[in-house]
Amino acid sequence: MTVPPLLSIVIPVFNEEHNIDLLIESIEKELSNYSYELIFIDDFSTDGTRKVIETHPNPHRVLIAFESNKGQSSALAAGIKYACGQYIATMDGDLQNDPSDIPKMLHLIQSEGWDMVIGYRKNRQDPVLKTIPSKIANFMIRTTTQLSVRDSGCALKVMTSKTAKEIPLHGELHRFMALNAHINGARIKEVPIIHHPRLYGVSKYGLERTFKVLKDLSVIIFNHKVSPPKRVRT
Repeated sequence: MTVPPLLSIVIPVFNEEHNIDLLIESIEKELSNYSYELIFIDDFSTDGTRKVIETHPNPHRVLIAFESNKGQSSALAAGIKYACGQYIATMDGDLQNDPSDIPKMLHLIQSEGWDMVIGYRKNRQDPVLKTIPSKIANFMIRTTTQLSVRDSGCALKVMTSKTAKEIPLHGELHRFMALNAHINGARIKEVPIIHHPRLYGVSKYGLERTFKVLKDLSVIIFNHKVSPPKRVRT
């Protein structure tokens, strides 16, 4: 009988062929003392991303390959559904998140009993097109809910498997995983993390997505006001 890993790392990717090898090498270095599975979800990449993952020698890697472009939320949902670790980490595949932050985030969950630990990109290395909508969304969350975090949309998160598998993921809801976990009663802690500038590939974030993100957030907040959140777990 196969023993489940301690940690499942879920990474949605789309056209990141030049980042995959470097990312896996970094994960191998930082998590060498942990049992983990590395779940890549390829969202119908048009470059060599899928081949790079398939041919990499890392024995812990798993590839879920979409046959059409379904978006990041669907990719995360597929990876989380597949994951069998006691804890689940999510991160981007563009090398902007640093795997060296994962052990300390995991330690906080194990030692302090949090359901989710999310990253705070204190020195965020992104263009204004991405940071301004994020600031608006975080302001709306802080002022309309009891979730007081500065960077709810940060991709780097570590959470219990139960917490992850209860979060709804469709549309652009991957940006509000922390908010939906909070609504579900999860105990959440935010910690500063490293954030690197993108070296290879291009951002998939455009102005048209900004409006969809804010629309989705407005719906979540409205539903949150209409239906009180679940009691925080004890």
